[in-house]
Amino acid sequence: MSAYATVEQYRNDTGDSTTEELRVSATLEQQSAKLRAHLGITSKKKLTDDQQMLARLLVVDAARKTLIPPTLDGFGDVSGAKSASFSANGFQAQVAVTNPSGSAYFDRDTLNTLKKLLGRSQRIGTISPY
Repeated sequence: MSAYATVEQYRNDTGDSTTEELRVSATLEQQSAKLRAHLGITSKKKLTDDQQMLARLLVVDAARKTLIPPTLDGFGDVSGAKSASFSANGFQAQVAVTNPSGSAYFDRDTLNTLKKLLGRSQRIGTISPY
């Protein structure tokens, strides 16, 4: 199966024009496979336009988190940092980095929306009083 996004779509959505094309393509394919596995999408499943758009959004966002290291103005690349603080002339600031490792993950809200469109958002459970 192919990736849910092309390299050109990735570049348009993220503005990342410096990452090597082969690396972007491979990452998009990996994240697409991860999304299919997570949601149980088989090769026979044809996604609607809305489902395809959400899948593209999830895959591009996850690929961006992997390919573009987190940066902070004045600090540059902060990969691996959990927080930073600085002070100058009585001014103080603290910053917490939410994804210091640069690992890919799917946005929970968008993932839940796609699950609803696929009919997989309902949970079934039972409670036994005994």
